[in-house]
Amino acid sequence: MPPVSTCCLFRELMMFLPSALARRPAWMAARLPWVLPLFFAGLVVSAGLAKACAILMALLGVVAVCVPGCRIDALDRRFMLAAAILPGAYVLNMALLGWDFRLLDRPAHLLAAIFVYLLFRRVGVPRVSVLRGLAIAGLGCMLVALAALAWGGGEGLLALNSGRPMGPFSSPGPFGNYSAVVAMVALAGGLAAGNGRRHGGPPLLIPLAIIGGTVAAILSGTRSAWVALPLMALLALQMPGRLRLPRRPLVLAGVLILLVAVLIGQRIWGRVAEGVFEVLAYQADPAATSARETSLGLRLLSWQWGWEQFLAHPLLGLGMANFRDAVAAAVAAGVLPPILVNFGGLHNLFIDHLTTTGLLGTLAMLAFWIGMVGVFAGQRRALDPDKRLFATWGLMLLLGEFVFANVGSMFASSLGALTFTVMLAVFAAGAHPATPVRS
Repeated sequence: MPPVSTCCLFRELMMFLPSALARRPAWMAARLPWVLPLFFAGLVVSAGLAKACAILMALLGVVAVCVPGCRIDALDRRFMLAAAILPGAYVLNMALLGWDFRLLDRPAHLLAAIFVYLLFRRVGVPRVSVLRGLAIAGLGCMLVALAALAWGGGEGLLALNSGRPMGPFSSPGPFGNYSAVVAMVALAGGLAAGNGRRHGGPPLLIPLAIIGGTVAAILSGTRSAWVALPLMALLALQMPGRLRLPRRPLVLAGVLILLVAVLIGQRIWGRVAEGVFEVLAYQADPAATSARETSLGLRLLSWQWGWEQFLAHPLLGLGMANFRDAVAAAVAAGVLPPILVNFGGLHNLFIDHLTTTGLLGTLAMLAFWIGMVGVFAGQRRALDPDKRLFATWGLMLLLGEFVFANVGSMFASSLGALTFTVMLAVFAAGAHPATPVRS
């Protein structure tokens, strides 16, 4: 039997998928939601698995658009425009001030997310599929963090960065940040009306996700995750039509999280005290090397430098492609410490955009956030409890990402960008009033 090439298999697959979507939409719709738990599993065990699932969903989204019966309405166009405006602004900035195509890799995830959105708009997305994925991610992140700390680090998933676990992510920050998102999104799922085994899945799914994600966020030592946790929880508690807080599961989760917090209380307060000390030291003597070359000292110094660059180039900024050269020149002149040469941004959403893209890019960034909030806010009080839940999930994700991006950078991590954009697309599709309801 002659060997079958990968190209031949891919061609056969792409010939099969359109006909399957056109002739057997129910069959495809029943199987596609299982891709979501696999995607969430990739956030724990393998970035490659997560990327493969995302590529598959995007390709299927292209197919879903091409087969007959695809209808795109005003709300779809609003999501698509909001997703495209930021990559478009980056391309315009490069067209005017110089190109560096590598910088478009992570923002382009927003464009791919449009097709993920269109796929689930066509076939629907059951809440239980998301909850299964959250439980896998939450439990897995906790086990990875505990194992990495127990073994004192290691290779692959057990690697530590300055004593902090990071799983398959490139640094502890996104690992802790998205563990927090997993936990709080699961909390909203537990509070949503219409739960039960049919819609919410087995009873343990939600507690596993909440406890696992929260513990992983605490163990990661990520201060932005700690800030975002209560903010996202408050948003979940404001969900219209939510259920009353169940006492026993709530007490159990609270006791377990409190136990973890007590056991590693020194670690938590150490990180908080470290941050306070770094800010005070920088304010006392910004020129001192010991004050500048700390986690928060570097942020404060880079924000000051970035603001000065914006004032010198207000309309278009330095240019995304010119940013690293400008930092290297500032390091050579002794204005910035050498460690900042390795940084891809200035660790603040607004300063980053003002510095590299000026007012024009910053307005595009604001249009992205305002547009996406509008997509979800309009469905937050829908009559269908599933639509309310997905809309709340979307707003919680945006709130969390906004916090993370203002102490880090938007698209700072490849896997983090993938996680954010895929979740954004899935939640937006689930919140759309015309998306088929799946159980």
